[in-house]
Amino acid sequence: MNSSGVTPGADDYYSALPLMDGTDSQSSYAVVARRGDIFLGIQLSGLIDGLILGLPGKTYLSARVWSARNQELAEQLDAQNSAINVVGLFQQLLALDGAWPNFSFDKLDGQRASLGIGLFIQGSLLHQPVAVLSQLEKPDLVRKLVDYVIDKVGPEHRIARAKAAAAWLFTKIKPTLDHLREIIKHGQIAEQTKKEFKATVEHALEVVAPYPQQLKAIYQKHMQADANAGVE
Repeated sequence: MNSSGVTPGADDYYSALPLMDGTDSQSSYAVVARRGDIFLGIQLSGLIDGLILGLPGKTYLSARVWSARNQELAEQLDAQNSAINVVGLFQQLLALDGAWPNFSFDKLDGQRASLGIGLFIQGSLLHQPVAVLSQLEKPDLVRKLVDYVIDKVGPEHRIARAKAAAAWLFTKIKPTLDHLREIIKHGQIAEQTKKEFKATVEHALEVVAPYPQQLKAIYQKHMQADANAGVE
């Protein structure tokens, strides 16, 4: 990231998107709104199976909204826009949570105010990962989160295009999607392994043999077949 808070060489959709640091992470929040030197950003938090929240058959896509002061970013943006950074007394006195009255922040200290938001997806992350993946592969869900935040802050305070913020956030969920694909692949291979192992031993249950070794060999065979298919 360069001194303007912009990631060089990024996609046109989000190349000018301001970014903000979190408590333990750099450039982890897409900044979508501003009031003086107070900025509001959003980042994705992860996926939670709905069963944990009392909603079996659903998955929760969570995000974090973050309000923080950043005088350096304010000056950089004003310089880029050839503007004079004139912040009225009212905005100087704004609290981190008070700047965004339509949000009820659940964490607040002298450095930041934040809260969790999210939406539910049809399908269980644990038991229906294919259904969950098919929905997450579309950027529409991430865009809904961004649109919600911008609607809450009001268009007069928006400083980033919803499309740009959603595109950037979508790049951040890709590792999660790749991990989910790996889980699905190994689940499918495990099912193939169990079927083949059952066909091999179901009529010889009282025959002494190194069955764990056979099971492992079958699993490795299917894993290698999958790897070879990927190469082709």
